[in-house]
Amino acid sequence: MEIAEITEIVEESKDVKTFFVDKRFDAKPGQFAMLWIPGVNEKPMSFSYRNGFTVKKVGEFTQKMHELCEGDKIGIRGPYGSSFSLKNGKIEIIGGGTGLSPLRFLAESIKREVKILLGFKNKKEVFFEEEFKKYGEVLVSTDDGSYGKKGFITEYVDTSFDYYYVCGPEMMMKRCSEILKSKEVEYSLERYMKCGVGLCGSCEVGGYLVCKDGPVFKELPEGFGEYKRDRTGRRIKF
Repeated sequence: MEIAEITEIVEESKDVKTFFVDKRFDAKPGQFAMLWIPGVNEKPMSFSYRNGFTVKKVGEFTQKMHELCEGDKIGIRGPYGSSFSLKNGKIEIIGGGTGLSPLRFLAESIKREVKILLGFKNKKEVFFEEEFKKYGEVLVSTDDGSYGKKGFITEYVDTSFDYYYVCGPEMMMKRCSEILKSKEVEYSLERYMKCGVGLCGSCEVGGYLVCKDGPVFKELPEGFGEYKRDRTGRRIKF
């Protein structure tokens, strides 16, 4: 584990912050690290930059993360997991919520213009729009129509592209798999994790361990979008 100092904190939206640290990691787009806050806990976070993690405040750990200041130190273990492959041809990137974190790193790594679809619940949750505009044409939608196009981002998927990358809420990703069933797609999955290295089984879905076999998959595992596991390992239906 590396002990890193937080050098900069960027407030992306009301509940999302990006934390930059004083170490750059040899990470690939789609990989994650286990972040440790002394006296609190350890949680997996995707790399949004080689030296940065974009974190949404959703629970106890992320609340504590949002309370940290520049100069504070955190532990970082990783990088772990599989990564996106960089493809040629016409590419569409589809993201929602904090699924944008690994996709930002991906868009930067492709090094040519791509089409990018970003979905949010409402205007207050929109972030990374200007960041993604550095890498291609961006379309934003909100469920309530308060910003950009109105409706779910899956309504704006263009099936004429050669390759797709998807990361976001589970039901959004499942719907993308239905729309793009005859296309080449890579999905980045999120699951509850404890160890990050394939030992505890907390992140199992469809017989795969998201931390070790993923988090990037070319097909969604069986059961994805149907159940998740809590911290005890018990299955919970969506």
